[in-house]
Amino acid sequence: MPEVKELRKRIDKIDREIVRLLEKRIGIAKEIGRLKRDTGAEIFDPEREREVLENISDSTKINREFVRNLFGSIIEYCKNEEEKR
Repeated sequence: MPEVKELRKRIDKIDREIVRLLEKRIGIAKEIGRLKRDTGAEIFDPEREREVLENISDSTKINREFVRNLFGSIIEYCKNEEEKR
């Protein structure tokens, strides 16, 4: 089963890239949180959240509900990070 082993290595590489991109996204969310605090803006922007979920679920062939749930979790985590000082 060397083919399966090689495919799993490729999945592992993709998983590391996904985590790297999530870390990058979280870092940007923290910066947005800092800017919002500095200007007195609300952390939670329901219109922006709705926009992100619509854009991402419209741009994939993956099951829309799965993508919305996944990104809903990512957004929630990022909001929590934005609120941290």
